[in-house]
Formats: sequence, C-alpha cells, structure tokens
Amino acid sequence: MSSVLSGRRILLTRPEGQVEPLAARLCGQGAKVGHFPAIKIELTPPNLEDLKLIEQATYVVFASINAVRGLMEALSKYPDICLAAEIAAIGPATAEALRQAGHEHVIVARPPYNSEALLSTPHLRDLEHRKVMIVRGQSGREKLAEELRNRGAEVHYLEVYRRDPPGRTLSFKEILDGLPDAICVTSVEIAENLQKCIAPEEKDDLLNCVLIAGNGRIAAACCNLGYTALHGIADNPGDDAMLKALNTRFSSESSIS
Repeated sequence: MSSVLSGRRILLTRPEGQVEPLAARLCGQGAKVGHFPAIKIELTPPNLEDLKLIEQATYVVFASINAVRGLMEALSKYPDICLAAEIAAIGPATAEALRQAGHEHVIVARPPYNSEALLSTPHLRDLEHRKVMIVRGQSGREKLAEELRNRGAEVHYLEVYRRDPPGRTLSFKEILDGLPDAICVTSVEIAENLQKCIAPEEKDDLLNCVLIAGNGRIAAACCNLGYTALHGIADNPGDDAMLKALNTRFSSESSIS
C-alpha cells in the first residue's frame, strides 16, 4: 500500500530512547527518519526526606515518562518507601510506563492529554485537606499546581530529572542527507533548543521547514520563536496524534498537486 509519507524525510526530536515506536511506524509507511535528540534527560535522584513525602500523599501525579523512570529508580534504592497513593498520569504513554512498573490502576487525563484535561477528571475536584505530589522534571508549567491549590490541596513537587541542551550541533545534511520535509516538535523547549543547536548556515532552513507541533500551545510558542511554516498541529504530542498530523499534512499537499 502506498503512503503519502513514502520517501518523505521526517526529523524526530524527542530525547534518546523515546522515538523508536514512532520511528518504526514512520519507516513502515516508507518515510526516511532522522533523529536529533533536542533535549538530554539526566535523572536527579531526590533526597530521602523529599522522597518520603510520597507516603503522605493522597494523589501522586506523574507529568511524563521520565518522571516515572526517575521516581521508580529512586524508589528501587529505598524498598521500605511505599507508593500507596492514588496515581495519576498526564498522558497514555506515561500511564503505560506506570503499568509496566507494576501500577495497574492509573487515573489518566483525557485528550488532549494536558494539565487542563487531567484537572477535569472527577477524582481531582474536591481536594480539601488532601496532599498531592507532582513528580516532574526541574521547572515546568505551574498551571496544574496552581489549580490543585485552588481546590484546597497541599501540593508538593518531587523533581526527579532535568532537561539539558543536547550539547551538539544539528545539521540536516548529516542527519538526513538533505532538508527534512517535516520536523516533529513535541515541546516548547525542543523548539527553543533546535534554534540554539542548528548549524548557522542552516538556520533559515530550520525556521522555514514544515513543522508538526504537538498541540496548540506548542504551535503558538513556535510562531513566537520565528518558525514560519507551521503546517500541522496534532491533537496531542503522542505517537498516534503526531502520525495522524503528518499524514493529514502530506495528504493535503498531495490533493493540491
């Protein structure tokens, strides 16, 4: 079966270890896939005192797959600390990572899998005198914590990883042997780092390249950063939504031509 992605050069930009499933699906549709990890994830083990706060929480909210990985690695060193709270995840990939770690019952945000969607779940409506732990990377959006506090919760952060710049130069010629037909961008920080890492002679190519953004918030930030060819906005940054947005983008192009 022919695909609108056949022969297309697609650049993926997620961290190492987080692109393989999407890359395999793209290759299955005939695309040529390149990978430039625009963020480097470094786990930052929390201190024991902060880690013990987990046992006091009514809800533990995981912001990402990396949050799951970071906390589970930290807990593996302290088997006496029990994660007995109700567990929530921003998106389905994070929920799946929790299930693989042995936590079957996970509250999952509805599409578009963001803080606002998680806040709409019935479990988080009445939080008076409840303690909520948000497991995340260093820094991040404050929307979730602010609203949880407005609902009466005592909120704590447990930061278990940091996001570093990739520390290398992005060159389309080296990665894809030419300009990409589309770049997938699943966070604002990725969009920022791409501009910092691009080879100077290819900066205009980057800013004018077709961009597939992981949601509307990311798309708006990309516009503010000077990207000029925002031709696709996914419903969310998950693999299914990004693949659908790519197919929609190039199906539209094929119909025009």
